[in-house]
Parts: sequence; structure tokens; C-alpha cells
Amino acid sequence: MAYDHGAFRVRDLEAAARFYTEKLGFQFLFYSGSEEAGEKGAFLDYRGARLELIETIGADYVPVRPERPFCPHLCFETEDMDAVIRALEESGIGILDGPNEIPGSERWLYFADPDWNVLEYIQWLDRDKTGAG
Repeated sequence: MAYDHGAFRVRDLEAAARFYTEKLGFQFLFYSGSEEAGEKGAFLDYRGARLELIETIGADYVPVRPERPFCPHLCFETEDMDAVIRALEESGIGILDGPNEIPGSERWLYFADPDWNVLEYIQWLDRDKTGAG
């Protein structure tokens, strides 16, 4: 078994795809969908991590502001949390929570896309805990 992708529901597929590609640096792969299934989607990639965005056809979607523990979420690793914070600020993306820190272990923060899908950045301060040694 191998990991293939994660998925988020969105209100406007094209607008969501622009957010991820223009503000977060994802690469657009392709659109998919099925009228019969009542959905259309877009597949994106960020350094080998694929994300599917799904818009339902003919059904309104009203996202809800997330709250702790901010699950589910999609997490990306960074080596420079301060650079991430600057990039989010420059892109006009607000931080939901953080940055938080467990001294000597990790730093992390949560933010959301326009549909309140939660994303996280984590900086591992102790590489031994990641299995990457």
C-alpha cells in the first residue's frame, strides 16, 4: 500500500485551485469529475504530496470555521518557520493558531484556505523524532 492523495471540499473549484497554486506554490495537475457522481475535482501537487479539491455539483456547501484540535488537516514540513510566517503574511493568509512550540522538539502553526480547510506547517527541532535521523 502507498499513500496517494488527500482531499478537501471547496465551494468554488477554480478559485480554490488558484489559491493553492498562486499563494502556496502547488502545481496544478488536472481536472476530473463526474456529473453522475455529482462532483468535480482538481488534482494538485506540492513536492510529491498530491491534493484533490472537490466541489459538489448542484449542492451548496457552507464551510464552518475550524476549531481546536484543527482536524482534519494537511501538514507540510519546513526548515524555517519564520520564513513561512513571512510568506503567509505577504500572501494575506491569516494564521489560525501559532506558532506553537514544544522546546527542543517542534514548532507548528495552523492556517486555513478560503473554505476553512486547515493546513499546518511544522518545523522539527529534534530530527530524531521524525525518523529522518
